[in-house]
Amino acid sequence: MERKQEQALKVLRQQVLEATLDMEREEAAEFFGELADWAYAQQEAMLIDEPEMQNYDED
Repeated sequence: MERKQEQALKVLRQQVLEATLDMEREEAAEFFGELADWAYAQQEAMLIDEPEMQNYDED
């Protein structure tokens, strides 16, 4: 992983930890679960090839 991505992850980790400081354990667990689901969906979306544009005018 490149330095830029490593730094971005470091910042995000710190923000997430700060956001969960005042949460109850169950609330924080739910938050982390939602975050994990979102991150997984983002990862999957990045792995999908963009479909090629169809030109329906040419026949």
